[in-house]
Amino acid sequence: MRVLLLAILGLLLCGARAQDKINLMNGQVIEGRVLGQSTLEIRYLLPGKHLKERSEPTSGVFSVTDSLGHEKVWYFKDTLFGNDYTVPQMRWFIKGERDARYGYKPWGPMLGGFALGAGLTMALDLEVNSLIIPPVYAGFMAWPRVYVTRGSITDPIMEGDPIYATGYSAVGRPKRVVKSLLSTAVGVAVGLVMNRYVIDPAQKR
Repeated sequence: MRVLLLAILGLLLCGARAQDKINLMNGQVIEGRVLGQSTLEIRYLLPGKHLKERSEPTSGVFSVTDSLGHEKVWYFKDTLFGNDYTVPQMRWFIKGERDARYGYKPWGPMLGGFALGAGLTMALDLEVNSLIIPPVYAGFMAWPRVYVTRGSITDPIMEGDPIYATGYSAVGRPKRVVKSLLSTAVGVAVGLVMNRYVIDPAQKR
């Protein structure tokens, strides 16, 4: 009898902690308690000490999964609205976005940007003109193909799928641009510091 009561209590606690999940079109997942759903918006409460009511436009929501695992899909294929993929295809696209959001690491472009920023600033003894290096380099990083970071694929079946790769690239490319911009700016800052406190004083001796 005691074991049965403990089991029931455990189920109740798990149910209380379970959250609804709002799966966004950009690959993000919002966890909270859904208050209402309509063709216009999804209203929900964010967990925390002070519950905050928020809403998301339904056009940006793929599906809503309640705490029991029941899913309501809001996405539908309609080329007039730009929804070119079927529901199963869109799932793969979103998985690519999600994997890129949490797993894509553009280490090569970041290290290259840092080296370029620091190297050009020191080699050409740049000052104000060095500020143009980060945006130019970041702009170039918007063009090359996005390669999947090893270990970032959550489901091996998705490897090589073109729709998954498109979703991965949709998030990975702007992520690479932003990180390249920041790393190049850090490289420029290091180059300016080296010019001011190391290279220039050594040349004046």
